[in-house]
Amino acid sequence: MQALQLVGIRKSYGDVRVVRGVSVSFETGQVHAVLGENGAGKTTLLRVAAGVIAPDLGEVHVEGRKLYPHTAAEAVRRGVGMVQEDFGLVLALTVLENIVLGAEPSRWGRLDLASARQRAANVVGELGAPLPLDAEAWALGPCDRQRVAIARVLYRNARVLVFDEPASVLTRRELDGLYAIMRRLAASGRAVIVVTHDVDEVIAHADAASILRRGELVSSRALPPRGKRRNDAAELASDVAGGEPFAPIARAGAMFGGPALVVKEVRVAGALDHVAFEVRSGEIVGLACVEGNGQRELVRVIAGLDRPDGGMVWVKTDDATGQRGAPAVVHEDEAEAIVLDASARDNLVLGEHRSLSLAGILRVRRLDEEARRRADRAMIRAPSLDAPARSLSPSERRRVAVARALARVEAGAPALVLAYPTRGVDLATARWIHEQILDVALRRRCAVLVVSADLSELRGLADRVLVLSRGRVGEVSSSATHTDIGFQMVAPVGLAGSGGFAG
Repeated sequence: MQALQLVGIRKSYGDVRVVRGVSVSFETGQVHAVLGENGAGKTTLLRVAAGVIAPDLGEVHVEGRKLYPHTAAEAVRRGVGMVQEDFGLVLALTVLENIVLGAEPSRWGRLDLASARQRAANVVGELGAPLPLDAEAWALGPCDRQRVAIARVLYRNARVLVFDEPASVLTRRELDGLYAIMRRLAASGRAVIVVTHDVDEVIAHADAASILRRGELVSSRALPPRGKRRNDAAELASDVAGGEPFAPIARAGAMFGGPALVVKEVRVAGALDHVAFEVRSGEIVGLACVEGNGQRELVRVIAGLDRPDGGMVWVKTDDATGQRGAPAVVHEDEAEAIVLDASARDNLVLGEHRSLSLAGILRVRRLDEEARRRADRAMIRAPSLDAPARSLSPSERRRVAVARALARVEAGAPALVLAYPTRGVDLATARWIHEQILDVALRRRCAVLVVSADLSELRGLADRVLVLSRGRVGEVSSSATHTDIGFQMVAPVGLAGSGGFAG
């Protein structure tokens, strides 16, 4: 039975189209995973489903009837409950108070605590995991807080439960316990929807999977019985990573220099296992990976922000200064890429105030001129560079971060590292970033490493593609298909067989 149906959902924020005409259905009795990389539109889509935000276009149908008015209160009344990633608890209240908050039973105009306690106890019993009703929420661990959030939506008679990235705060054992709860809820006749980026979770626990990429629905299908899903893992990873590549800009015959960025046997406990590769001057190397395979830790080690447990990173001597080189880096996490409360001007020259000073005194006019030059190059259309970065659109904020990195390449940085450079930006900005990557490789002879989950992006830009899976790196042969690469992205390195992979 169809419990929830989304029809033609569209949602934009400014110039960024986050969800692009998605239609998908969710059935009772199933755990249905909504899979995709960060920025794919998963959470936005399910927040629309739960009435938390209104779509620009499209409809939500609950058990065959349109959700109207499109509000969270109406969605709850109709039996749709969302467990937020941060749980949304009031930590100063007890477990019981959090469960019944906003839906307190009354008798003769007074709060009926006995009824509330009995009903809450019944709901907690359905979870199959004990919760101390009189304990204060602040004293609970993440796993128990999550159970309180689940109990709260069940208390409101939810027949459709939406979980937003539930794995983010749980250990593997706790996650297995959570999925056991989900399976019980599905078996009781409810529809369970879980937002995730982890292919392994989907293969181990879900009955069906829908995949979003850049706000569009790529596929939606039931999964075969557990134990018969080996090929499905590769297909899911391939769908997450992208379809056929966009037409690459010709780089045939490109000549590369010697190594400019060398990662040698880098180890980070729980994240990276003897990672080794190099990028030559003038070469663009793509690093393909799905979320949670060590890419964030690798970029931070290359940037010098974290020290590895073993191994080393070597960067060619800076041509301009003659000193040991340092890469220009654009981080995946916006909080690391820019300072939201600082002005656009300061973000454009962040970390370079010493070079813009004379005898310890900041040359304000020189700073203004340099910031304006970078803003013009990046076509940033802010009314004023004095405006805080958070007032810019997501696309303009990404242009700020990339423009700053490009200026460091111009100043002599021998390597450029970009993590998910076009995630969440408009098409014009994505194209501009691609053009800049090609330009610094061809004209500046800079070594470029692009980390992305989008294979179409990597295969259109890169001279070579590597895969990072479970903290280890393997190289992709030029004859590898998308399914081959998908298998490499979810299988431990060394188990891919012949599958089209080199080394």
